[in-house]
Parts: sequence; C-alpha cells; structure tokens
Amino acid sequence: MSNRLNSLLSSEENARELVEEAAKEAKRIRTGIPAEVSKIEKEYSAELREYEERGMDKVREELVFLKEKQEEILEKGKTALESKSSELAPRALDLIHSAIEDGKG
Repeated sequence: MSNRLNSLLSSEENARELVEEAAKEAKRIRTGIPAEVSKIEKEYSAELREYEERGMDKVREELVFLKEKQEEILEKGKTALESKSSELAPRALDLIHSAIEDGKG
C-alpha cells in the first residue's frame, strides 16, 4: 500500500507541475497577445499605406493622361474657332459696310 501511496503522491506532484507549467504557458500567451495584436496592426497599416500609395500613383497617372487629352481637345477647339473667325471676319465687315450704307441711304 505504501508503494501505491507513493505512486499517487508522485502522480499528484507531476500533475501539480503540469498545471503550473500550463498556467505559466497561459500567462505567457496572454502577455504576448497585445504584442501580437500590435504587430498585426502595424503590418496592416503598412500594407494599407502601400495600397493607398499604389492607388494614388494610378490616380496621378490618370490625371496626367486626362490633362493631356484635355489640352489636345482645347487646342483642336481653339484651332476650329480661329478657322471660323478667319472665315467670319470678312463676312462681318461686309455686313457692317452694308449696314452703314443702308443707314446713309
């Protein structure tokens, strides 16, 4: 019976040590959670910044393209207006002269 009692006491001691080790491990894990959360948040923030920067680069490229396109359209419009202006100027002078003549007569 002494052997069984020693065996039980030994098992109890082993169980107590296992519980203590488990408690220490649990405490270590709980202590490490905030650090892991912080690490994940930093990684997320870095990836988000990188994603935003890539997005802004695309936006800037699109703005450059649209500005070039806008300037091209503006130049075409100016050229068309100048062409119409040169066509209309003689006609406008004729109408002015005609109005003056009609007013004299």
